[in-house]
Amino acid sequence: MKYRLVVRRVKATGGRRFDVFEVEAEPDESVLDVVERVSLQGDRTLTFEHACHHGVCGACGMVINGVERLACITRIGEVARGGVVVVEPLRGFRVVSDLAVDKSRMFGKYRLVTPTTLEKLDSRLDRVEFEKLYDCTECGICYSACPIANTFKDYLGPSLLAIVSRSAEGRVPAVIDSRAGVWACHAAFECSVRCPVDFKPGESIMRLRRRLLKGEVEVEG
Repeated sequence: MKYRLVVRRVKATGGRRFDVFEVEAEPDESVLDVVERVSLQGDRTLTFEHACHHGVCGACGMVINGVERLACITRIGEVARGGVVVVEPLRGFRVVSDLAVDKSRMFGKYRLVTPTTLEKLDSRLDRVEFEKLYDCTECGICYSACPIANTFKDYLGPSLLAIVSRSAEGRVPAVIDSRAGVWACHAAFECSVRCPVDFKPGESIMRLRRRLLKGEVEVEG
């Protein structure tokens, strides 16, 4: 089947544009497969990230027809509209080139979660919840989908707050209980809706808010 892949191009040399590629693909092929085909057979300058090809590494997050998704587990036949698929870089991050973004804005805030915090997880977590904590692939989709993360640069972000929500012995850094922390969240839950691994960051943030209001969590500093 023939599809039209529309790619938003962004280069460091300046200029932004949309390029259109006509490609043959089976409906059950992934969007990543098609992007790779375009790169190999159509335009070798097309820049994007990928690694595992089965939804584990989180590298291939992008906006596909207006929705944040992992390209490797998104079937082109399921998202094409009239045979057209538009792919763009994740929102809220600096674009390095084309579909590749710099996620240091997100990772830079992870310094607030120390190894000690992660090692001393709340004893009330059962094994399933404990394992779920490490399901986060750090793909950046929740940041891209979040209306606050896109407009408030100091916001710690959904994934970090979700991790802290299940953190050590009822204690959190002071910044968590601040305007940049849980109180910045507007409960849009776009992060949870878009999360490809069902990590549910929105629900975790609301849970942490309740614990703070009830005095169940001690604020450090």
